[in-house]
Amino acid sequence: MSAGGLEYAAGAGGLISLSLTLFRGCVRGFEIIQLAAHAGSEADNFRCKLEVEQYRLMQWAERMGLEEKPNERLNWTLIGDILKQMEALLLDTQSLKKKYRLDLVPVDNDALAPETSALAAAPPVPKTGFGKMLSKLRPDFPLASSRIIDESNGSVKKLRWAVFDRAKAASLVNDIMHFNNCLHSLLDNVNQEFVKSALGSVLRDIISRSNATSELEIIKQLLGSSQVAAPAAVASAASLKQIRLVLGLGPSHNSLEQSAQRAPPEGIKIKLIQLKPHLLQRESPQLPPNGRELARYKAKSVVIEWKFVDRAHEKELKTRVDQVAILLAHTYDPSFHSLHCIGYLPKDVSYQPDDENSICYGLVFELTIPPSIPARSAPIIRPLSTLFAEARKPSLNERRDIALALAETILQLHTSGWLHKGIRSDNVLYIDAGDSKWEYCSANGPFLAGYEYARPTTAHTEAMPTIPDQEMYRHPKGQGLTRANFRRSFDLFALGCVLLEIGLWSNLSEILQRVLSESTEQEHKTKTSTGRPGKVDWVRLHTAKTQLLQNDNFEKRSDLAGIAFHAGKTFQDVIVQCLYADDEDPLDEDISVQKEIVDLLRRSTF
Repeated sequence: MSAGGLEYAAGAGGLISLSLTLFRGCVRGFEIIQLAAHAGSEADNFRCKLEVEQYRLMQWAERMGLEEKPNERLNWTLIGDILKQMEALLLDTQSLKKKYRLDLVPVDNDALAPETSALAAAPPVPKTGFGKMLSKLRPDFPLASSRIIDESNGSVKKLRWAVFDRAKAASLVNDIMHFNNCLHSLLDNVNQEFVKSALGSVLRDIISRSNATSELEIIKQLLGSSQVAAPAAVASAASLKQIRLVLGLGPSHNSLEQSAQRAPPEGIKIKLIQLKPHLLQRESPQLPPNGRELARYKAKSVVIEWKFVDRAHEKELKTRVDQVAILLAHTYDPSFHSLHCIGYLPKDVSYQPDDENSICYGLVFELTIPPSIPARSAPIIRPLSTLFAEARKPSLNERRDIALALAETILQLHTSGWLHKGIRSDNVLYIDAGDSKWEYCSANGPFLAGYEYARPTTAHTEAMPTIPDQEMYRHPKGQGLTRANFRRSFDLFALGCVLLEIGLWSNLSEILQRVLSESTEQEHKTKTSTGRPGKVDWVRLHTAKTQLLQNDNFEKRSDLAGIAFHAGKTFQDVIVQCLYADDEDPLDEDISVQKEIVDLLRRSTF
């Protein structure tokens, strides 16, 4: 492109055509640099960041309608000027050598490996890094690159790195990012947010599928700018996934691959804190029925969740306690709505269950009490399950916020490769302290608790006790002697049950009784009149839960028709997504449903 190219382009149509040509040149330049031979492992970071910038550029072109229906009212002179400078950065090998110390030289076809000699025909699917994952998640992306290059009557030159300066390469990426940011600033606000959300969504998918700490570290570096929506939350999920891998909780690989994957990430110090029992003050010597209690540790208020461990499997399950404690000690981002774990209590605490075949460990969580609250005001734990009967009924906005907090937490867990396994309304906590109370709309929460059976998606499952009121929240496929291994969709089902409670502001047992009464009204009345008053028929309620899954058209069911009325159509749609999500593979890493329900709740307005 000559220096005076833009001056000779007359009219909006000519400027748009010129911009399209420059855009195609940029795509070609990205491919040439990314696919240069003999780049070596030190260039992986560089290549990954270039792939991200290429993706951003193509997303910008799509939202701008560059190849279909571009808006002629835009400043195409400015757009063309930006694209021209970006194209020069990518295609001018002399400039790359002089300014960035990046020396690309032609390669003889005969000197190349067979797979490299085919580069001129069309860019292959990348074999490593962001590009490899992106090609799986968005298969249209590499195809679009090939099409653009074909339409520009160009080819991908076969080059290799003669000189590669890592620091200067980072400078080149920053300059390309600057021009990309300039282009994105010309989009309207809606499209800017769309592109940011799209990239954040892709990075989340890659985190979910990645099994190498080095790849996750590169993704965290990419999140250091404003080009991604909610970068801190995505980076937090990447850190949690890194911790999981460092603990050796990824899929099985050979020793060399495992060693690379478990390399400790920079900036993350993994330390298991065993607390000292003599510094703990409990209010009662009795074990609480639900395994949860308030106490004080080092004179500060804490919540303890006790985990019962079968002595026969103590070694394995003690390791699971360690893993969960480490996970919950690194949940700093606000998108993870759980109490912060400060450590665990060892088994030699003189506080053991009655069953001589069991011992218990305690996960200890700190309570952040505002300084304005008097020290004499002891906090009170208020599970969500107890709030449905309270006089204060939360507004629709508040109920939406509760649902969003839970959905965000599950998204974070699932992105990082963890399963909760205990999502129930009695494990959603509010903390009353002083004047911060539920009745005053100022209680601290919600916090998702109940992690005693949480595990990585790749770990062996641990049988959970059969407790009738807890079984209601479990997916039918996860119950009984032939139950399937726990998977992400089972967490989503339990979340759907809790959201059903929030939407109708009623306990799940009461909701299921209404489901049951509609289908077998006369039989139900007869059994109720002859049965013992006040006794819950759990078997029949589980039958009602199965009926709940038989038809997702809530609008045609009188027992559930109130959801849209009480909570809105969006809330109903979210519940349907959760209850009817299914994945046959327990190791399926797809998190599309989790992302969609969070997006739906964030966008909902009342």
